[in-house]
Amino acid sequence: MEKKHSLKPGEIPGGAMAFIARGLSEIGSGRIVLTAQDSRLVQVEREERIGGEALFAANGKPGAAGEGSLPEKIRQSFRDLPYGQVIITLKDGAVRQVERLTRSRFTGLDGEGI
Repeated sequence: MEKKHSLKPGEIPGGAMAFIARGLSEIGSGRIVLTAQDSRLVQVEREERIGGEALFAANGKPGAAGEGSLPEKIRQSFRDLPYGQVIITLKDGAVRQVERLTRSRFTGLDGEGI
């Protein structure tokens, strides 16, 4: 019988953080999006944009994003996020923005909710 893993609210497991860190070091320009439902991580998306000189470069990757305390900033942004996303935007191989989008759920309004 397969054991199901249960995430604690606001938790980002090691495997997901490794995927995020790998994306931060590999993506020149793009986004990494963490999605929360009921304060739990349900999805991590990686989107890479290639344009300009990168289209002609042998490597296509300008450089790795700096680490510093970034993993803790990501965890902090995700903590206590009931519904929504944390969006990490990279440009020229560096993190330019960490954005937190909070969504609200409403029930009892003309039916079953959103």
